[in-house]
Amino acid sequence: MKETGLIPNAVAMLDGLCKDGLVQDAMKLFGLMREKGTIPEVVVYTAVVDGFCKAHKLEDAVRIFKKMQSNGIVPNAFSYQVLIRGLCSGNRLDDVYGFTIEMLEAGHSPNLATFTGLVDVYCREKGLEEAQNVIKAMRHKGFFFEEKAVQEHLDKKGPFLPLVWEAILGNKASKRSLF
Repeated sequence: MKETGLIPNAVAMLDGLCKDGLVQDAMKLFGLMREKGTIPEVVVYTAVVDGFCKAHKLEDAVRIFKKMQSNGIVPNAFSYQVLIRGLCSGNRLDDVYGFTIEMLEAGHSPNLATFTGLVDVYCREKGLEEAQNVIKAMRHKGFFFEEKAVQEHLDKKGPFLPLVWEAILGNKASKRSLF
């Protein structure tokens, strides 16, 4: 499929089917691609994971992600981010934490949108202390962020809860009023 240039078209078809709620049709196409001897690449698996996340079928998203790994296809940073953002939207915090740590151990880091979204959901669902514990665990695994870039992102993409600012930037951000 790679040689014929069909991968971008297949990804677009999978993504379109999933966005339209036709997840079963997307899975049939995915199965047909495998049946024809085409080994789906990371972008194809990621498109299916994204489709399941958008359809709020998070168990299926996790299952396909793990199947990708068991088939020897290594997820890239974007693959992890798609899954983590989907799991955040479903408040699946144990899974969010596990896949975030796995992502860091694989040598990938979340982008600012994924990182701040993760901290936001932890602050909303579990509180400041738990969010700070997650950030500490991420730092222990080598995660680094530039404070200025985070501040700019939070300003641009906000409003965020003051707890999010405090969890990420510490007490110096706690007096910031966003509402």
